[in-house]
Amino acid sequence: MADVAVEIVNNSKQTVRMTVDDGEQLDYLKKLVRREDLQSVKVVTPAGRKPAASK
Repeated sequence: MADVAVEIVNNSKQTVRMTVDDGEQLDYLKKLVRREDLQSVKVVTPAGRKPAASK
């Protein structure tokens, strides 16, 4: 699994960027959005970098 940068917005409109594993950790964050514990989770790619090729 590869690490990806994500931008997370909680229900208080606070934004944080962090790096997580693109497997279970990212799936868990998306689950929190569905349960409305988080407002959004977006995978971001830093400027000047290409996204990793998927296999």
